[in-house]
Amino acid sequence: MKNIIKIDISTYLIILLYLISGCFKEVLVLYLIIIIHELGHLFFLKIYNKKVLEIKIYPFGGITKYNSLINHNIKEEFLISVAGILNQLLLIIIYNILFNFNLINNYTYLLFNKLNISLLIFNLLPIIGLDGEKIIHLLLELFIPFVKVNNISIIISLITLIVFIINSIALKINIIFILSFLLYKIIYFIKNRKYLENKFFLERYLYDIPYRKIVYLKDNNIDKMYQERFHFFDFINEKKFLESKYGKL
Repeated sequence: MKNIIKIDISTYLIILLYLISGCFKEVLVLYLIIIIHELGHLFFLKIYNKKVLEIKIYPFGGITKYNSLINHNIKEEFLISVAGILNQLLLIIIYNILFNFNLINNYTYLLFNKLNISLLIFNLLPIIGLDGEKIIHLLLELFIPFVKVNNISIIISLITLIVFIINSIALKINIIFILSFLLYKIIYFIKNRKYLENKFFLERYLYDIPYRKIVYLKDNNIDKMYQERFHFFDFINEKKFLESKYGKL
């Protein structure tokens, strides 16, 4: 576990600034929430036997990277995505119990509520790189083809980021880190989306992907392929059709 947990250099800088300012308790509570959040993701990753590659801690949260096919099980990925938020909600119950039994003082309780709610709202923002976007992405995949969902995610992310910037005019150093990170994640996704989409198609050709439904398409547009469906293109099954597109591998 120790080898996969990494702390970004910017996190050390923010922690140092907090400590110089005498905000010891703020640092302790903030990173306790972040760690508990990431443990939520880790719990479901272990349940579904996903290989965890890295848990990286940033000033505003963590990112858990793991091995997974682009053609995923939507239910599993949804539970992995919401697990961190569920852990934060569980923390609210725990802190309320501690406060009601006078095991923590009023300042600590109010500080926890402020930081936890801020992180909850932030994580639920529908911006690429955050849990909120992943959750919406997965829900859209139930009804909309994979390629089109990527288009929608980019549009929603850019609009939300603009609104976020407008509401963060009084930029503090931690907000600058956040905006830089989110902008980087959106640009990275846009630059690599074709690779991800080609990987989505190739996986369907190379592997026996589990599916819930069969979809018959009247044209030969592979961009209309869904997650968790098996497709027929004018009565040609998707493996044969993709073989004609990519050749035998």
